[in-house]
Amino acid sequence: MIPAAQSRRAIPNFNGDFDELAALMLRSWSENKEQPLRYTREILRSAFAYPGAGFELAPAIYRDGRLVGFIAGFPRNVLVEGTPSKLLLVTFLTVAPEDKRHGYGPLLWGELWKRARALGYNGTINFCVEGDAMNRQMLPLARAFRQPTAHLFAVHYMARFMREREAFAADLAEEVDADEVMLLSASSLAQRVPLARAWSPEEANWQCRRHGAVIVALHSDGRQGVLTGYAIETSGAAPMLCVLMDDILWGDLSPDECATLVQRFLAKAARIGARMVITPVLGYADMQPLAAAGFRKTRRVLHAYLTLWDREPPHSPGSIYIDVF
Repeated sequence: MIPAAQSRRAIPNFNGDFDELAALMLRSWSENKEQPLRYTREILRSAFAYPGAGFELAPAIYRDGRLVGFIAGFPRNVLVEGTPSKLLLVTFLTVAPEDKRHGYGPLLWGELWKRARALGYNGTINFCVEGDAMNRQMLPLARAFRQPTAHLFAVHYMARFMREREAFAADLAEEVDADEVMLLSASSLAQRVPLARAWSPEEANWQCRRHGAVIVALHSDGRQGVLTGYAIETSGAAPMLCVLMDDILWGDLSPDECATLVQRFLAKAARIGARMVITPVLGYADMQPLAAAGFRKTRRVLHAYLTLWDREPPHSPGSIYIDVF
């Protein structure tokens, strides 16, 4: 139920206090069944440094000056079946544990949809964890707000624990211009994936230089590929540093070169102290080089929901290329 008094008032923008937001997320998400990730002040500030991001797409609910509810959307340029679209990646929905029955989640979601449409976005992408309440509520909530929303994709995961002395198992070699390699590799990929990111140089630069970035690129005899990710710690009684692999862009590398790229990525992750590397399986990339390196399927599943205001969504796409967080 949406509180009548709050729904009548204008919902303000987030005030920029990343320490308060990080503390609220940690407290709220600690109730989740799965061990949550710990989004620190630095990670959150880096997320809002993405080109085009801003607090006007981060409505927040305050009570007596205290943050009790938050959601954010981050701009993503994509091709939807070849058509350029500007989507909002919706994430970080957070409500204080003592306020989770007050209807703040639906209120914030509806507010962000309204803002996105008013600002000229073509739609939104939402990710919900299988088994969580928001996953069960996503489509009913969209119907209640009259948003044309469809289930887009079930996101599975692969993961690999790091081995002792892994940091010294591969030669990192000389670094190459990772954002240039990513731009070239992703542009080719976008022509064959029903929904795929379309990078600008500024976005690629952010991806390769964000907080905790882990990037390895390979350029060999005109062939090129890149793997990107970022380091983040799990929360709870036994925190663990993980690396989330975002972009798997083999480009036109040979199988042996793909294997080399994976080993270099693992070595780089190990050198910063990561104990696990995790990556979503989105169907756009061959996962065999990762399987050969010891990655295995996990039980975690996310569901992607696409809202589009100007066209029909792709029908049961076999692959998507978008960041998941």
